[in-house]
Amino acid sequence: MKNLFLAFAFITISTTAFSQIKVRPGVRAGANLASLSNTEYDTKTDAYFGAFASVQFGHLYTLQPEINYSRQGAKSNVSGIDDIEVQYVGFTLANKFAPFKDIGVHAIIGPTINIKVGDNIRGDAEVFDFLFFGGLGYDFPFGLGIEARYNIGFIDILGNTFDFVDDDYYEDDYYDDDYDYFEDGVVNSVFQIGVTYKFQF
Repeated sequence: MKNLFLAFAFITISTTAFSQIKVRPGVRAGANLASLSNTEYDTKTDAYFGAFASVQFGHLYTLQPEINYSRQGAKSNVSGIDDIEVQYVGFTLANKFAPFKDIGVHAIIGPTINIKVGDNIRGDAEVFDFLFFGGLGYDFPFGLGIEARYNIGFIDILGNTFDFVDDDYYEDDYYDDDYDYFEDGVVNSVFQIGVTYKFQF
């Protein structure tokens, strides 16, 4: 009888817990305002899009695995020098915290691992990048949401060997002989603003 009671209690608790979990697939897209640290390049506007699975554990916490395509880099402010363009496919583990039960405001943080799928950088640019992000968002009851995130990278994406700027350009008066164009390591810095949509099945 005791074992039967324990089994019944376990099933009841498990059923109650799982009944509060809601899984909804969704899509996200928006604009990237991307830049590269320790360079003379300006912010470059581009785009991102992706898909996710929203796993909601009660009203407070949602785990959201994502896969995203993101176009990043930086914009040249010098005539004769091209913009830096880098494309990534990224895997993100977003953690959403909604402190107010019936209000869609939430904070969102988490890590991202990016895999480079294309660039215009001559040399051995890094294939992988690791980023951490934080942001805020708002989810409407009908599935649409808006969000803003700031992503900061932790890996020098150009490494120690690269050749983005033409060698002939260094002979120009714009640079002196001692100038190091990428002096202290180059990491991605990306501000994202966009929309999300969660499907209801």
